[in-house]
Amino acid sequence: MQFDFIIVGAGTAGMAAAITAAERGRRVLVIEKDNRIGGTLHLTAGQMSAGGSKVQAEKGILDTPKAHFDDVMRINKWSADAWMIRLATEEAPKTIDWLAENGFEFAEDSPKIVHGHVPYSTPRTHFGKDMGRSILKVLTPLFDAQVQKGNIVLKLELSLNNLLIADNQQVVGIITMSKKQTLRHFYADKIVLTTGGYASNHKLFSKRHPSVSRLISTASPNAQGDGIVIAEKYGAVFHNAEKALSTNGGIELEPNSGRSDFWGVWARVSNAVDREPHELYVNDNGQRFINEDEPNPDVRERVVAALPNRRFWIIFDENTRKTAPPLLLWWTADQFLEETKREKVMWQADTLNALADKTGLPKHNLLNTINRFNAYIDKQRDVDFGRKLLNDNILHPPFYAVLTHAINLITFGGLKVNKKLQVVRQNGEPIKGLYAAGEILGAGATSGNAFCGGMLLTPALSFGRILGRL
Repeated sequence: MQFDFIIVGAGTAGMAAAITAAERGRRVLVIEKDNRIGGTLHLTAGQMSAGGSKVQAEKGILDTPKAHFDDVMRINKWSADAWMIRLATEEAPKTIDWLAENGFEFAEDSPKIVHGHVPYSTPRTHFGKDMGRSILKVLTPLFDAQVQKGNIVLKLELSLNNLLIADNQQVVGIITMSKKQTLRHFYADKIVLTTGGYASNHKLFSKRHPSVSRLISTASPNAQGDGIVIAEKYGAVFHNAEKALSTNGGIELEPNSGRSDFWGVWARVSNAVDREPHELYVNDNGQRFINEDEPNPDVRERVVAALPNRRFWIIFDENTRKTAPPLLLWWTADQFLEETKREKVMWQADTLNALADKTGLPKHNLLNTINRFNAYIDKQRDVDFGRKLLNDNILHPPFYAVLTHAINLITFGGLKVNKKLQVVRQNGEPIKGLYAAGEILGAGATSGNAFCGGMLLTPALSFGRILGRL
């Protein structure tokens, strides 16, 4: 079974690579361990960043790849791989234009400045009407057309088991395993790993990030890091794990499950722009630990990540529940009140003493913290943390608590590649025949020690297209 390309993983980067290669007349094998193509495009919000796209120009937004590069490096404080950021930002507008040419349906307010993390200085975050599925809607017919022509051979529910190495140490193929544990060999001149990250592999995550007390993941269950582990057996370098960050607002509906469903429920605490904080935040000791209206999302993420259990409790009263914007994204008030009856991650009580008893928070500390906070509201001055929004005291029963966690949607560690996107060994020499793109490279390479909007999804598409042109 000889091919020009074997692409392992039919997600964002893999589909882009397969389409590009097949359109150039290459014979491509795509294997995917899921029962469908698309990977995280079924889950992601689909935010892509680019400077100098045609849609920006049509809306009078002046932007360039250089301005995009400078902004990304400003946000990550030059902690990313600069050559890779430069390549990604140079390719980004071409990728956005390619999607547009193939019918991508932009949302009416796209592109815009997004405040979920540290924002860009200009509107360059592009997104579709239907989140990541808008991208998949463009890629799928292009992919299917090449399958029908015979240029792409797609095999679903097939996992990467190993690499095939020739005597000259070149990768010449792969060994796959079916759900029935059947092994097969496939050969190609170029093997492209687009297997994604490892944010759902608790054992591997713990090994790569021993300082993290407990992983709570909202990534796809397929994010197991298979390609990383197998490539390392042949000398591939894994790097950038130390750049890892987490995201605030996750809710572990089933305690001890290690899972948080981003599209199921989310506490709106990641930034203070999209929703101003009307509640009080306390740690496991029942004490405040941050200015709740801290404007910098990066500061908020790092403070929470430094807490011993990477979690905090959101405390508020009935008056705030009724008058403040909804705290829980996508949830109705009735859903929230019903969940408090389970008393697993959300609670209500008629007294603050009872709330402390139900949550297990130290009663003395919690009551002192709330009383001190109420006094600051009366005086309109927070001497502890400098909070500016001081309108919502905690006086009117019933009282509420919501337990929220720092979670991991993506992973920052990944395989090291050279400027040709070849996977490299410790001495910098490439592993011949082996390439990689997408989250398997790690967000640390394309985003640094920061969250830079659209700097996983757009590079995945762009680098996939680059590899497809080899």
